[in-house]
Amino acid sequence: MIDPDPRVSGSGIERLRQHQVEVTVGVEAEACQQLNEAFVHRIQHQRPFGILKYAMTLDGKIATQTGHSAWVTSPTARREVHRLRDRCDAVIVGGNTVRQDNPHLTHHGQGSHPPLRVVMSRQLYLPQSAHLWDQGEAPTVIFCGPEPDPEMHQHLEKQGVEVVRLESLTPAAVMADLYGRGHLAALWECGGQLAAAAIAQHCVQKIWAFVAPKIIGGEQAPSPVGELGLERMDQAIVLDEPQVTTYGPDILITGYLAP
Repeated sequence: MIDPDPRVSGSGIERLRQHQVEVTVGVEAEACQQLNEAFVHRIQHQRPFGILKYAMTLDGKIATQTGHSAWVTSPTARREVHRLRDRCDAVIVGGNTVRQDNPHLTHHGQGSHPPLRVVMSRQLYLPQSAHLWDQGEAPTVIFCGPEPDPEMHQHLEKQGVEVVRLESLTPAAVMADLYGRGHLAALWECGGQLAAAAIAQHCVQKIWAFVAPKIIGGEQAPSPVGELGLERMDQAIVLDEPQVTTYGPDILITGYLAP
């Protein structure tokens, strides 16, 4: 495929042809595009390619009414998530995920490329002790608002955790920072409220939705995506190019959000 970067686009091909090297463009074009989708998106939109991953039950719940969420899916599905993390430059969660789940957000030995662990927390109301503060596992950066809790700010910096203050803490602002760090792909593994904000601000281009053959019920049990302000079914966001795969007893549905 032709490099989408306008600084390079076609020049390498032309140089080869000038030296009598035959070059054929467009071979397996669709497969090439998918393989390089994060790079292409970064070049064209000046921000990382965003993937929203979540695991839910058959009745659309990501946790029980008490917030318990371990584990929705099987070990087979979770291993695939760990491999996905290895293919991404950053994994993003909100402060509530840290408080409720205390995740590691590593690839758990399923690769050699530990992603940057990213936490969005407006005022740093976070636990003093968490797996994410262990910088020996993988690096962590926390994005907060302009007036974070000073005690927690100091505690995190003593742990070696990078804290970045933003005037406006939004998914778009975080993705802009990650773009500046040279990242290609960012994986959103957050709760419904942050997921909705990331979708609304066009920070998500692809969905990875695992569906487990379980039912837990509960009117207050959380769902994967929070309020989007849609009132009619014909306003629903439809996935392009949906694909369905099974991992053990679980189903994975992937697809792209329309631009």
